[in-house]
Amino acid sequence: MAERSDTKIRVLVAESFELVRIGLRALFENHASVRLVAETACIEDLLNLAVQHKPDVVLVDLHLNNGNCTDHIIKLLNACPDSKVLALSHQNSEHTYLQTFRAGAVGIISKHQSSELLLKAIHAIHAGQVWFDRHVTKLLWQAQFDGNPMPEIQPDAKATHQLKLSDSERQIAYLACKGLSAKEISSQLLVTEKTVRNQLSIIYKKIGVKKQIELCLKAPLYGYFKDSYMVGIFFPEDSEK
Repeated sequence: MAERSDTKIRVLVAESFELVRIGLRALFENHASVRLVAETACIEDLLNLAVQHKPDVVLVDLHLNNGNCTDHIIKLLNACPDSKVLALSHQNSEHTYLQTFRAGAVGIISKHQSSELLLKAIHAIHAGQVWFDRHVTKLLWQAQFDGNPMPEIQPDAKATHQLKLSDSERQIAYLACKGLSAKEISSQLLVTEKTVRNQLSIIYKKIGVKKQIELCLKAPLYGYFKDSYMVGIFFPEDSEK
C-alpha cells in the first residue's frame, strides 16, 4: 500500500533558478517521506503560497529579491508559525546569514551540498533541530571577530566561571549545541519538555543569546560544551577513576 501523502514532510520551494527547481522537483517526486506542495521563482508569491499550503518546511533561495529575503521570511513565519525555514545559499555573506537566522530561519545549507545532505537537513529541522553547514559557521564566526580569520578558540575560564551554569543547565546546553530539540533533550535526560524549555530560557539569558542557533555559534567559547568536559557530568563515577 502506498504511503499516505499527509504523513510526508510537506515542502514549499522558493528558488530563483529554474534548473535548481527542476532538480528539487525530481528529488521530491515519489519520495517516501518528502512531498513538494508548491514552488515559485518569485519572492512576492511566497507568503500567499505558504498560507495556502501551510508547508512543514520552506526552502528559500537567499538570492531571491536580490538577497533581501529577511522581511519576507518574517512575514511568512508570522502567518505560518508552524512552518520551518531552511535557506538555500550560494556564496552569500556572513551579514546575510546573520539576518536570515535573526528573521527566524532554523537552517542554512549550501546549494553545492548533495541531495542526500539536503534531505537530511529537511528532516532535521522538521524534527525541531537547527542546521547549518561548516562554511556557514566559519563565516558567522568571522563576523563576530570583525572579519579576521576564525581563531582557534580556547575556553575562557573566567567567562565560564561567571556564567555559573548548573550541572543540569550544562547538560541541556551541551545537547542543545548538538542540535537536539527540547523534546529530544527531555527524552534523553528523562525530564519534562517544559522543564527543558524553562532551563533553556535561563541558559539563553545567562549566555546572552535569544535562540538555540546563537547558542550553537557561541559554543566554542565555552569548553564545557565539548564532549570531554561533559564526561564528568554524564558519567561521574567513570570520571573519578
